[in-house]
Amino acid sequence: MAVIGIDLGTTNSLVSVWKDGTVTVIPDELGNLFQPSVVAIDEEGHILTSWAAREEMAKCPLRGITAFKRRMGSDKPYKLGDREYRVEELSAIILRCLVEIAKEYLQEEITEAIISVPAYFDNEQRYATKDAAKLAGIKCERI
Repeated sequence: MAVIGIDLGTTNSLVSVWKDGTVTVIPDELGNLFQPSVVAIDEEGHILTSWAAREEMAKCPLRGITAFKRRMGSDKPYKLGDREYRVEELSAIILRCLVEIAKEYLQEEITEAIISVPAYFDNEQRYATKDAAKLAGIKCERI
């Protein structure tokens, strides 16, 4: 079972895997190597991520959230539709998207990841990132 690497970025995120002695950045089904770190909600109330969320925000900017990762570890809630989300919950949505991309590419279950965070993140922000991984259903092997 592969352990993936995730760069959970403020603007964009990506997922990779160490395989056959080299790192491969995993593309999505459209061939994109990075995914916008955006969460949005459509008119029907469905949660969107990545490129779909970015497109939804282009139509209606109030339906999406960006740059929330900078508040990792804080109690600031973000409203999306009728619900409020913590930063960890929004980050978990992005992480789930990246895990799904890796699962499709590798054709295997993904249960563990190594997640990179900005060097300026303090311990509280690092623990919050681990909490986001847990919410996403993966074990954060290392930050």
